[in-house]
Amino acid sequence: MTVDYSNAASPVRADLVAAHEGMFAHLVSPGTWWTGAERREIARAARAARDCALCAERKAALSPFSVDGTHDDPTSLEPAVVDIVHRIVTDPGRLSRSWYEKVLADGAVDAERYCELVAVTVFTNALDVFARAVGSESQAFPDAAAGEPRRVRPETARVDGAWVPQIPPGEEGGADWQALYGDRTEVPQIGRALSLVPAEVEILNAMSAVHYMELDHVSNPGYSTPGRAIDRLQMELIASRVSAINECFY
Repeated sequence: MTVDYSNAASPVRADLVAAHEGMFAHLVSPGTWWTGAERREIARAARAARDCALCAERKAALSPFSVDGTHDDPTSLEPAVVDIVHRIVTDPGRLSRSWYEKVLADGAVDAERYCELVAVTVFTNALDVFARAVGSESQAFPDAAAGEPRRVRPETARVDGAWVPQIPPGEEGGADWQALYGDRTEVPQIGRALSLVPAEVEILNAMSAVHYMELDHVSNPGYSTPGRAIDRLQMELIASRVSAINECFY
């Protein structure tokens, strides 16, 4: 797929264009638990959520769980899956552990499929928000790639502080940790959040490196990514403001 930002109001670096092309290809390829076609539908649902009337009504309500209705959604996904995607995109700050546990209990997804769904949803949202920020249209999704999900679960993954199971750090994570993080003994929580589906962590790392910095450097406040137009302090000021506006959990 070719990503075209030629109509953007601001110039876009070549490494960002290349990274986005890789991301779109990843979104429509067979994952660990969802097929390429299913992942593409999840991405389409994530894009549609921003214009969903039901989501807007829920966002304005005292409790998002007090408003029933049907989502504005063009996909073939099951309604329960659509609801998960739309809630993550439009009102993540009010999701709770009890909501997540109910989602699993209702059987729409299991923990593994939920984790991959979150990854596809947030990656799509990041791409679309970027396009809007530079004054460009959202890119069309490429066709889904054929193939079956790998369906491989890290053996050591367990619930360890977060809602979803994660690979435990260091020796407890054993070969799973080594394969994903190498000799590192600590990883920022954002780098562990998707570790139930390691392939998504690898993409997160790659996208973080080109948009922000490699996750290895996040815990070092003195580090600034070389060659960027703004320094680390400016990055964090912008990131903090955006996170506050978006009601980011962290």
